[in-house]
Amino acid sequence: MEKRNSDKLAKAIRALEDAIKYSRSGEFQGLNIEFKSVLIASVVQNFNLTLRVCRQMIALQLSEQVGPQAVTGKTPQEMFRSAAGEGIIGNLSHWLEYLECEHLSQTSQVALRTFEKASAFVADAGELLRTCTRRLENERRRAA
Repeated sequence: MEKRNSDKLAKAIRALEDAIKYSRSGEFQGLNIEFKSVLIASVVQNFNLTLRVCRQMIALQLSEQVGPQAVTGKTPQEMFRSAAGEGIIGNLSHWLEYLECEHLSQTSQVALRTFEKASAFVADAGELLRTCTRRLENERRRAA
């Protein structure tokens, strides 16, 4: 895994954390519904972007750890199952729920569900980043 991939994920996580933080602030509560909708949409967009980057990281990790056959032609659900089996991600059911949110966030009701899941997702995405970073450090130590 290259450092720039982990940097990309770290930036995506930070953007999502910032959007969540503002939406949980007292200022958010005082906003009218139109502004709240815009901020919720921002969280949902950052959620989707971060999930996409997580999927790329998972695919890269699987490809490096197991081989390209672990990724080629696999659905995201299959990749997440393999990633859980390889210890790349923790709670498989959470990750499958995040995938569901990604595909269903087109309606406002489901966007609210995604918005509510975003905080838990940020924690899981952060854990993925830490796992990938540890693996990269271990690879570098072995190579030295």
